Amino acid sequence: MPEQGWWIWPLLLYTFGVLAAIDALWQGRTAQGTIAWVLGLLLMPLITLPLYLFFGSRRFHGYLRARRHGDHSLSFIADQIQAGLEHFALPPDQLTRPLYPLFRLPQMGGNQCRLLTDGDTTFSTMFRRIAEARRYICVQFYILRDDDTGQELASLLCQQARAGVATYLLYDEIGSRGLGRRFLQPLEEAGVRVSRFNPLQLRNRTQLNFRNHRKLVICDGEYAYVGGYNVGNEYRGSSEKEGFWRDTHVEIHGPAALSFQLSFTEDWHWATQYIPAIEWNSCPASGNNNVMCIASGPADETESASLYFTHLIHSARQRCWLVSPYFVPDQNLVSALQLAGLRGIDIRILVPEKSDSWLVQQAMRGYIDLLQHCNVRFYTYKKGFLHQKVLLIDDEWSSIGSANLDNRSLRINFEIGALIQSKEFAAETEAMLLNDFSHSELTHISHHWWPVLLAKTTRLLAPLL
Repeated sequence: MPEQGWWIWPLLLYTFGVLAAIDALWQGRTAQGTIAWVLGLLLMPLITLPLYLFFGSRRFHGYLRARRHGDHSLSFIADQIQAGLEHFALPPDQLTRPLYPLFRLPQMGGNQCRLLTDGDTTFSTMFRRIAEARRYICVQFYILRDDDTGQELASLLCQQARAGVATYLLYDEIGSRGLGRRFLQPLEEAGVRVSRFNPLQLRNRTQLNFRNHRKLVICDGEYAYVGGYNVGNEYRGSSEKEGFWRDTHVEIHGPAALSFQLSFTEDWHWATQYIPAIEWNSCPASGNNNVMCIASGPADETESASLYFTHLIHSARQRCWLVSPYFVPDQNLVSALQLAGLRGIDIRILVPEKSDSWLVQQAMRGYIDLLQHCNVRFYTYKKGFLHQKVLLIDDEWSSIGSANLDNRSLRINFEIGALIQSKEFAAETEAMLLNDFSHSELTHISHHWWPVLLAKTTRLLAPLL
């Protein structure tokens, strides 16, 4: 009798495969990714169905974002920010107009921005500001290592927590894998509020693919630090594996710090289900830089990160200089770069010679070959490992953050960056990039059949990279 019911299991498997294929069709944002999932679920459900359950979702269900999904506590804070920063908020201009509905909080005037391009300087600056905080500290990193740099940060946070400063530490469990009780227990005992983002728990089993890639420090609502630096010894400037480490961060002092603080609060609320006890009074103007917080992620109603970069490239009138350690762009960005190159815009893209992902390195070659035909110039950084994520538009706009130009940053990860309008800051960014270009060579792609075939093949994996 049991042998007669063998057909039930294949029937159930294919039924669930069909249901998952319908879900993939319903939620899919790109034709390529949707077609891949649908065909896999219909033709190979035994293999594809478990993968789809853990990695297939393109929506981060349950993430309560202020101004978007109606959580009353977060909405109230957003209203407070809008009211408190009203006299710093700038009306949209031609470049920022489409960004306001994407990222909700406006561009803020009255800020002072400082480039941080050296690992030791970056950490000493952030750590000094953490030590000087008197009310609260918010720290968020994708990678947090239990090494000398991580222990230095932990010691500062413990010291501040014992002194009565409200201290919050949020880290991504995948990026910070290996971080154990030896590191976390002293923090908790000192009174530091510590949480993982999207932890590896049963309730999050369909959202494990979504990681928080943000790197953010907030001190007293007055200073914000954002960019490419994580917390680890290699970010000091030298890695045993990659050698010299090149990265960029930015210090923001002024009213815009509250915009970044709201992003942290949303992430903290998702991870812990409570609002951190921090203040929302804006600090006085401290400079003449205009800053907009660019916080993107899979909870957004649109593909905000991809639209953001595409719009900036289309907005360029003289130049667009771009740096990304992982250059595997989507079709929107490819088209924008092609058109900009054909318009005669000075398009320069700096990529690393060394990469920690062989697949990404091979896929990158296919895009480089494609774009070089449209007057896009690629440069290969020779001095060490390039990890910064920077975009310079004309002589006025700079973008510095955590987002790479790959599918994960554009669609899957939570990312954060700063869009800065300032001719003085843009000049500093230009000088920084010119120095990077001086340590680079024009990128040459082999046209032998084997490298070309390999690049074209790995490009097919771009939605997964």
